[in-house]
Amino acid sequence: MRSNDAMVWVPDSTSSLMVRTDFTDPGAWDRLQSILLSEDGEGFRAYVEFIDEHANDGATWRELRDATRATSAHASVLFIADHSAHVEPDNPIQVVDLSIESRQPFRCIARELWAIDNNLNLANMDWEEFAALTGPDGIYRGLPG
Repeated sequence: MRSNDAMVWVPDSTSSLMVRTDFTDPGAWDRLQSILLSEDGEGFRAYVEFIDEHANDGATWRELRDATRATSAHASVLFIADHSAHVEPDNPIQVVDLSIESRQPFRCIARELWAIDNNLNLANMDWEEFAALTGPDGIYRGLPG
């Protein structure tokens, strides 16, 4: 449980950050990293910087968004490995917008995170395109077809 005066920590980085906020199962974090570093059938993978800092235990997406936006350098998107990302099927990771629009986050299954990371940071697709492809449960599971 976080105290109200606890400070989150994120580095200056132009890479997308994958911030761990749940420390209950180290093995789950290891498995999640392995999924994210694995290439898909066409050789794509997420290029994220893993942040494994206990100061972020229990941090909210708003706290982490604000802390990341306050750094001198950041990517266009932030990823959060919270409790749900560690325990639910397909590891649905929180996807947080870092633009000035500060749109509501959605989730993405771990094996499809590369598409969001690659395309948002290269401006090949925009936030609304991915958000529109989420299911009724608010989870992005990949491009149709």
